[in-house]
Amino acid sequence: MSETPQSAASGNGPRVPSGGVALGTLLGLAMLVVVFYHGPDLVPARFAEHRIFGWFGLNALCLLLVPLAVIRWAWRLRPAQFGLQWGDAGVWGRYAIGFAAVVVPAIILASRMPQFHVYYPRYALARTDLLAWGASFLGWGLYFLAWEFFFRGFLLQLVAARYGAYAIVVQTIPFTMMHFTKPEAECWAAIVAGLALGLMAYRSRSCVGPWLLHWGCATLMDLLVILWPLRG
Repeated sequence: MSETPQSAASGNGPRVPSGGVALGTLLGLAMLVVVFYHGPDLVPARFAEHRIFGWFGLNALCLLLVPLAVIRWAWRLRPAQFGLQWGDAGVWGRYAIGFAAVVVPAIILASRMPQFHVYYPRYALARTDLLAWGASFLGWGLYFLAWEFFFRGFLLQLVAARYGAYAIVVQTIPFTMMHFTKPEAECWAAIVAGLALGLMAYRSRSCVGPWLLHWGCATLMDLLVILWPLRG
């Protein structure tokens, strides 16, 4: 028997107040516009080389703290209902191993492409300064926690409350669009990654697995570009 959106949603997703799905989705859209255009604004021009940390902070504010405030104080719900929990580690662990087996070789190949060496690492000082690399590593951890909670937690579970598994596709669309400024190959890969990470989070009811996998893959790309420079 095929599932309708209503039956697919049965037992999945938090029970948000009436109109919460539409309002929460619009809020999410507004937060994405803010982080897309205003990340560098948080760091004075004289510290331009460190502006990536302003980007980390703004993403944490808009994609993690603001949705958490809405969940906790406006809707009176628990963050765990939106994937901010350990969840079923057996499920997301299996998905993570399977996805990593496919993604890691792709990252190794991509790291040999000139366009990725131009783009990564995003924090230029991380190329030559171990302390700078460590700071950026932790910053990316916070950044990816915000992203994975927003896309694979808040947005996924919010839409799943009404449309069930169709939420996996819905959250993939803005996730992919947020990659439009990156190399084209990575943007195409974001479609596959969005669906895969969404499926992992939906099945495990947790954004922890997607967070660790996303952070790990990004770290691997930076390390490969830094430690394996292209030869002219």
